[in-house]
Amino acid sequence: MTKPTVQPYATWLEINLAAVERNVQYITRTTGVAFMGVLKANAYGHGAVEVGKATLKGGASWLAVARVDEAMALRNAGIAAPVLVLGVPPYAEVDTAIANSITLPLASFEAAEVYSQRALALGRPLQVHLKVDTGMGRLGVLPDEILPLARRARELGGLDINGLFSHFANADEDRHPLMDIQLRNFQIALTSLEEAGMKPRWVHLSNTAASLTYPTARFNMVRGAEALLGMNPFDYRSLTEPLEPALTAWKARLVSCKVVPPGWSIGYGSTYITRGEELIGVVSAGFGDGIRRVPGNEVLLDGRRLPVVGATCMDVVMVKLPKSYPLDSEVTLLGTSGNETITIEDIARRYNTVHVDFLMGVTARVPRVYYWD
Repeated sequence: MTKPTVQPYATWLEINLAAVERNVQYITRTTGVAFMGVLKANAYGHGAVEVGKATLKGGASWLAVARVDEAMALRNAGIAAPVLVLGVPPYAEVDTAIANSITLPLASFEAAEVYSQRALALGRPLQVHLKVDTGMGRLGVLPDEILPLARRARELGGLDINGLFSHFANADEDRHPLMDIQLRNFQIALTSLEEAGMKPRWVHLSNTAASLTYPTARFNMVRGAEALLGMNPFDYRSLTEPLEPALTAWKARLVSCKVVPPGWSIGYGSTYITRGEELIGVVSAGFGDGIRRVPGNEVLLDGRRLPVVGATCMDVVMVKLPKSYPLDSEVTLLGTSGNETITIEDIARRYNTVHVDFLMGVTARVPRVYYWD
């Protein structure tokens, strides 16, 4: 599907799935190992099903999500590829995972008991990836507990140990000392399994940042969400790799354009009062769509950068216009208009947060429009 020229929406995102496909191809070509596309939180707000299909088209071997219901959304859409749930699910969801060939993390001895009981009761094996805590202090057993956990899982039965994984805490920083510590701890866990003849098929540690900068941590698979979406994972440098942003634009419409007199209050709370006669436009997107109430919001119209004035409303924002524009004109909240561009990173800095947090805030009522360039 090519990019439509006219949209019937008040506000919408434009997402290039061909960029996702090319990003995956670049990562697999560069790392030389298999790729697991991470689609948690609806692929960072991009749409897990559509992005997942493009990720597989690009050559990914696995998909990953945070929760079982996210995995089921992929299964219900007809995606049969291997899917790993990265988070520990409620025990009530284990049967669903087993019935739908969804891989779960094995992060504790207690979970091994429960998983085994349910797999044996259903008469179907549950595929698991062992989770080792290498220094992030989150999920998983310690490195010296991996072999006992694997042995216990084998004793219990019903569990197919297909992978070993962990997660870097500081991969987006420049050679943080914890990186080497975590890699060493991961290698200790892996070696213990290898020496016992229990090395799993898939071994993965690196996220996007580590996969690009830490070759010794690639093993035989790397994971990534930012990689496939073309976002910069680094805190200390610009993105130099030829990754392409999948989210190319966030747009809305100009729904009002009028001259107001001096001393006129704009929006809730009287936070902006006109100093003279001003031309004020109203744009059809607000905090109900994900625009936050912070100073310095801007939009683009006709290649011009325009300030948002007054407090952001739920459904609209007001902007100060240099001249009159036709109603229904497209306004760019993110993306390029003429020679001006607003990037994801620009908005994240304005919101004093990370780009993932901003993307999570673009609500479900904003339609996602997909295309292939």
